[in-house]
Amino acid sequence: MIRPAAFSLLPHAAVCAVALTTVSAHAQGDSAMATAFDAPRPDMVFVNGTVLTPSGTAQAVAVAKGVIVAVGSVAEIEKLPLEGAKRIDLAGQTLMPGLYDMHVHTYFAGQDKLSCRFAQGAKAKEIVAAVKACAAKAKPGEWITGGSWVGAAFKPGEQHRRLLDAAAPNNPVLLNDESLHSVWVNSRVLQIAGIGRNTPDPAGGVIDRDAKGEPTGVLREVASRDIEKFMPKVSQDDQVRAVKVATDEMLSYGIVGFTDAAVRREMVGGLSTYARSGGLKQYARGCIVWGPNSGNSEGLIAQRQALSAGRLKLDCVKMFLDGVPLEGRTAAMIEPYAHGADEHAHDTKGGSANSGLKLIPEDVLFPALAEFDRQGILVKFHAAGDGAVREAADAIAAARKANGYTGQHHEIGHNTFIDQADVPRARDLHFTWELSPYIWWPTPITSVDIAAAVGPERMKRLWPMRDVVESGANVVIGSDWPVVPSVNPWIAFETLVTRQVPGATGEPINAGQRITREQALAVMTRNGAAEMGRLDQGGTIEPGKLADVIVVDRNPLTVAAGEIHKTRVLATYIAGERVFAAEGNTK
Repeated sequence: MIRPAAFSLLPHAAVCAVALTTVSAHAQGDSAMATAFDAPRPDMVFVNGTVLTPSGTAQAVAVAKGVIVAVGSVAEIEKLPLEGAKRIDLAGQTLMPGLYDMHVHTYFAGQDKLSCRFAQGAKAKEIVAAVKACAAKAKPGEWITGGSWVGAAFKPGEQHRRLLDAAAPNNPVLLNDESLHSVWVNSRVLQIAGIGRNTPDPAGGVIDRDAKGEPTGVLREVASRDIEKFMPKVSQDDQVRAVKVATDEMLSYGIVGFTDAAVRREMVGGLSTYARSGGLKQYARGCIVWGPNSGNSEGLIAQRQALSAGRLKLDCVKMFLDGVPLEGRTAAMIEPYAHGADEHAHDTKGGSANSGLKLIPEDVLFPALAEFDRQGILVKFHAAGDGAVREAADAIAAARKANGYTGQHHEIGHNTFIDQADVPRARDLHFTWELSPYIWWPTPITSVDIAAAVGPERMKRLWPMRDVVESGANVVIGSDWPVVPSVNPWIAFETLVTRQVPGATGEPINAGQRITREQALAVMTRNGAAEMGRLDQGGTIEPGKLADVIVVDRNPLTVAAGEIHKTRVLATYIAGERVFAAEGNTK
């Protein structure tokens, strides 16, 4: 029989008390049960492996018509009627629940892989060379898009439209930054958009200017989104191509469920079409953008049922409450940014200058959230600064007061900084924390841009993962891909545990916020399934759940901590269907 619980997949230190059914009535010879209900005969079995279950480890799993029917030792599974069943010999490898990434940008990730590319953090010279090479292949007047640049990679005053003008004199150029909250464009794009010296900053946006008051070509927040209306439309076939590229890559990393965190009008057709065709294998939630930077996408909310298809559900609305705490200082903070940020000071409309941008006024936000909540529509907030996090929590509190608890676990996403006083509110108000552990080891994003913006004292509160996990709230994670260069979830798994550079080297960032491997596993499997409303169907390996499982080449619960990020997925199964097999893995 399965050994007593050795670890828990619950979000905190509770021990899972659910007993696993290891063998069916057939194996036990229970004729009364058999006459009352003939259990389906297994058509697939996994044997001779390490199976991670809520109660410890097992050796084998039996599956019938995509559903797990038994979990136990090899001897126990062999007692089942296995004639004709496909046998998968794990040969000591690990079988575990599939992973969930609760914050990706599917279309943009695929588009990024198909666009003008350069390494994240590339220096100006490298970016110019990449753009020049792309321009040589482009037709005159054809838009060149790509990314992603990092503000910390530039010398003061170096990032200017003149560099892109020289690299591509005959083409409009638009390059996204690492956060997808700012763009860098050349003079052709500024001319097309009608942006000049006397153009005022749009509400919720910033036009960076040089010492002479001329636009540098860097546009932030709403100012960057305003450019989209001047760009050529992407065909639906190209949209589908981008979605396929991105979702196939996620399958290769063992991701069986995801949330597309910003569904917009210009890409929803491709996402919906691919799902309707059956090409989309993962369980997917789409969050339709609502608010000042939606690009007129709000109308999609009323069409959400028609656009949902296959395993895609457009049952979520996305609200951007602030920007990002990088060199632009657009994340809304409770206290002003560190000294030296004056050139990026912004009026928060209710806060002090130099505390970031609040993109949706409270007299608009609160009633909007209450109405979506009343309708039963989940809302996912972008909230990077602790000021925006508090604003989101206050809005949820107001919705609970207006509607009671409707059953929707609204999500506050990113949470780069959370004030300590707000940590318990998720449990009390029944909302979910979604953090971004993929980018918190010392990269230019954290160790330079964020650190310079907020100062050393607040860096001690960067992504307080342990606090929120131990608060009793549901906690999930999201990569924000392609904000990060890779969607690889094993990097996240390791850095959740070590808070160090992959390989467990160097100084940790907030070592006190490390969580255990068991907690990390729960956050990336069980908790994601719970947030998507399908914990009864997936998220753990137990009889009665769908066989949403992955085969990996090592056990992330026992391998050396610095080796977790090297984990290789050998096969991914969703509802028992093998949807990915690593090259050379023919078992």
